[in-house]
Amino acid sequence: MLARRVERLANEGWLRWLVLAGLVALAMIAAYICRVDEDVSFQAGTGVLPPTDIRVAMITHGGIGDPFWDEVAAGAFAAQREFGIELLYDGDGNVNEQVRLVDNAVALGYDVLIVSLADPDALEESIRSAVAAGLLVMSINSGEERGREFGAVTHFGQPDGVAGLGAGERLVLAGVSKLLCVIHEAGNVGLESRCANAGLAMEAAGGSMQRLFVTGTADRVSTTGEIANLLQADPSIDGILALNSSIAELAMSAIESSGSSARLATFDVSPAILEAIEAGEVLFAVDQQAYLQGFLPIAFAYFRSLDSDAETRGILAGLERWAASGRLVTGPGFVDKSNVRRFPQLGGD
Repeated sequence: MLARRVERLANEGWLRWLVLAGLVALAMIAAYICRVDEDVSFQAGTGVLPPTDIRVAMITHGGIGDPFWDEVAAGAFAAQREFGIELLYDGDGNVNEQVRLVDNAVALGYDVLIVSLADPDALEESIRSAVAAGLLVMSINSGEERGREFGAVTHFGQPDGVAGLGAGERLVLAGVSKLLCVIHEAGNVGLESRCANAGLAMEAAGGSMQRLFVTGTADRVSTTGEIANLLQADPSIDGILALNSSIAELAMSAIESSGSSARLATFDVSPAILEAIEAGEVLFAVDQQAYLQGFLPIAFAYFRSLDSDAETRGILAGLERWAASGRLVTGPGFVDKSNVRRFPQLGGD
């Protein structure tokens, strides 16, 4: 049953208290439809669900091979199989290429556009054009406020400012007084918000925060060196906040090579980061449920596409009210030594 699958998704992370309302709503809808139509066999999907002919395009600012975006893609393709919809998934870290991909999806006549807005200004014209063309537009991961301004109906992701503030407060509690926040994508509004609010938490406790803009994962050697050089130049830096798991792995190497005693925390999880948390090499990771960011918007688009009849009218009205609320938060959740063993990647209890 889809209801059990959705519940399992929530239980695999640390955000059940945040996403429970949305997940239960989707699970109840699916279970209800299954009961209504249980005697009917449909061609699409993996369960007994009404078919739909919607075509969904998910265009992100993350490329293939990035652990976070690979997990988003896994969630999206799981939803594709579950609901039997046509899905185009693509992404590119170059915003000009992302604009081209969005415009191409509109030109090809897709019905739904799901897009991450790391650089909202660059994407504004394309998103407004998609809305004007009649596409149902939703944002994921970043750019929530601007996406709503452009016409997106709802957003799936974590409030980056809240997450940054929470990360900063945890670093203060760990004894960090001078924080280095490593930004690997210049102009990414979500990353900037995380750093800014982590800095507010540090300043409120009498500490400080500085930003370091690095080359990024395209050149891992240069990025490691950039972090290590600053740590060597300023031994008073006693904390580092990485903004994704790949950068955190490079920061671990930089700490070791520079002889720094800085303590490390990061956004997003990966098997290597989970092992480092368990080993005490990383203080914590901020989990924003990448899988759900891929799965849930497609689930929403599917249910919203169903014909409103006597059986489904109330359910669909509820979905519209959910969309009007503006967001379904998938984070932040904090993973540290107290709960890291619950992740299946570590063979959790």
